[in-house]
Amino acid sequence: MKRGTVIALFFVLVIVAALSLEIQYSSYDYLGYNPHNNAGEGVVHAAYSNALGSYKGPYVIVYVEAQQWHWDFNPHQKIHTNMTVVPVDEPVLFVIHSVDVFHEFFIQSAASNFSLGFNFGAEAVPGYYSYIVLVFPKQGYYHVACAEFCGLAGVGLGHSWMVGTILATSNVTLAKEVTGGVLPSGEWDPHIVNGTV
Repeated sequence: MKRGTVIALFFVLVIVAALSLEIQYSSYDYLGYNPHNNAGEGVVHAAYSNALGSYKGPYVIVYVEAQQWHWDFNPHQKIHTNMTVVPVDEPVLFVIHSVDVFHEFFIQSAASNFSLGFNFGAEAVPGYYSYIVLVFPKQGYYHVACAEFCGLAGVGLGHSWMVGTILATSNVTLAKEVTGGVLPSGEWDPHIVNGTV
C-alpha cells in the first residue's frame, strides 16, 4: 500500500476509536438525577457532581467498598460488612470503589419476589470511583451480589459468597439499629419522591 493510504487508514481508525469511546462513556454522564422523571436513575456516572445533576433535594450517600470477598458499607458506627440500610422513595447516591480487583456492585430486588425489575449494577474498580443514584421504590430487602467474576478462594469463600443485603425502610429507629446508631450521610427523608407517608 502507498504511504498516503496507510496514513489515511490510520486516521480513520483513530477517529472511529474516538467516536466509539465518546459514545460509550457519554451514556455515563449524560444527565443527573431528576425526581420528576427519574432521569439519570440507574445511570453510572464518572463524576460525583454529574450523578445528582441539578437536583437540590434531600438524598442519602452510601459508600461502598468492594474487596475479596465482601462489601463494606459506610458510614456506620463501624464498617458494616455486607449489610446497610437506605430510605424508601428517596434518592440514594452510592459511591463505589474496590481495594483489590474488579468487582461489580449489583442490586436486585427481593421486596416483591423480584417482580419490580429493579436490577442495577456499577463497576467497582481499584483506584477509581463510580457513582450511581437509585430510588428504592418499596420497603424490604434488596440483594447485593458481585456480577463480575473476581477470583477463587478456598472452600466456602470466594466470588460466589460475595453477597450482601440492603434494607429499604422508612423506620428511622430500625435503620439506626442496623447501622449501630449512625445513619448514612445526607438528609434522611423517606418518601420525598412520591410524597407518600
